[in-house]
Amino acid sequence: MSLRIKNAGIVAKPHPKGAPYLRNALAVCAEMGVNPVLGHEAAGVLGRKDGVSRREVAENSDVIVVIGGDGTFLSVAADAVRLGVPIAGFNMGTLGFLTELRTDSLADSLRKLFTGGMNISERKVLHVEIAGHTHLALNDVVASKGNIARIIQLELGVNGSRIAHIRADGLIIATPTGSTAYSLSAGGPIVNPEVNALVVTPICAHSLTLRPLVVPDRLTLTVKQGSADNQVFVTIDGQHMIPLDSGESFSVGVDVKPLRIVESPEMNYFGLLAEKLNWGFQKCF
Repeated sequence: MSLRIKNAGIVAKPHPKGAPYLRNALAVCAEMGVNPVLGHEAAGVLGRKDGVSRREVAENSDVIVVIGGDGTFLSVAADAVRLGVPIAGFNMGTLGFLTELRTDSLADSLRKLFTGGMNISERKVLHVEIAGHTHLALNDVVASKGNIARIIQLELGVNGSRIAHIRADGLIIATPTGSTAYSLSAGGPIVNPEVNALVVTPICAHSLTLRPLVVPDRLTLTVKQGSADNQVFVTIDGQHMIPLDSGESFSVGVDVKPLRIVESPEMNYFGLLAEKLNWGFQKCF
């Protein structure tokens, strides 16, 4: 799928290490006749004062170029989904499953992107309803305990039917894209992004019979807070934290809009896993 690029949003992690990459990106924009729209942090790294908010970046761009790690990527994902703007993520962090493009080939990748030479894939996004508000999550939504070192109690439901009473440190509901994030650290499975599924992973469950669960993504999951004497928080993609009182609940399904991601031309999904998880044999992919 090709793009017609007139305006490129540029969002970066606020770290001096990103300055050379940002200058490189701006040089390619000037070379290709593309108007750059700098986010506040990116402008600040370059000592400029013409940066705009991340929402304004998404509203005024045909593509968003992220230079940083997966956290920076996630910070613009929800706005990108709502506006249908694709994201090209260049990894300046340590792992980077979402920022899969290489900074050492940033200039060449941007030239290909601006001339329609890069492929774009679509990723499922979670639609979270909580406290009368809607949130979007590319990776996961997590219900977890507060600072007190006690387990919490949650009720898990599917399409209105209760299926489990969970006593644990928390619960993760992840997309296949998010299966390699917090869910993986908590013992959840790796699920290819092309699989139409949701991953439900308990965090340190009190019962050993509570295991990670993979369900069809056409279902709607509900989680109810059952801990009268303990604080529970719901975290959306690691970006927003919302308190959940006893008796309150939230629902999770798949949003009608996907996130569009610019793919790395250098490897496929399995090659990405091999590199990021240090499986070896990267050259086989």
